[in-house]
Amino acid sequence: MSISFYIVADKPENEREREVAIEKSRLIADPHVEKFRPILQEIRNRLGAASAAITIIYQYWSYVLSAVGFEAGIYERSTSFCAHAILYPDELTIVPDAGADERFAGNPLVNTSQGIQFYIGAPLRDENGTVLGALCAFDEKPRQVITDEDRSRIIELKKEAEDIIKDISKQNDANRARTCQYSMQNS
Repeated sequence: MSISFYIVADKPENEREREVAIEKSRLIADPHVEKFRPILQEIRNRLGAASAAITIIYQYWSYVLSAVGFEAGIYERSTSFCAHAILYPDELTIVPDAGADERFAGNPLVNTSQGIQFYIGAPLRDENGTVLGALCAFDEKPRQVITDEDRSRIIELKKEAEDIIKDISKQNDANRARTCQYSMQNS
């Protein structure tokens, strides 16, 4: 019997600030899934990856707001590749072969017949620069090469996703303000 281990990502030093920003954004409650779909389709197609997603890492969970190639939903933070990606806010996290990477080799998301072998994640920031989650793509086949052109386009797609996040947050702020104003007028 073999025992496999993997490394659970630490929480960022600004974890409480992140949680407040996520709560304020209301992204988890109202994710606007369809707005992200063109970005996800493009990153998936560009990399020839099986799946792509927008995730928000909050408390003990990885909230997959929008996904192509698998089911969006709520997954455990402890197994999340994106929980590692948010620790490096200024760079792409690239895992060419998860089965050979000590952070992920024993991860249950890796150790299945169609498990994750390749992963790339780009941290997503809100309007204040707080990292909320990641834009990611992954595949069941390892790969060693990501071209500079692919890297540049992924960074552009990350910025597009961040613009959508900022728009959603502003829209939610406006809706809250209208609700408060309505409540005050009718009390």
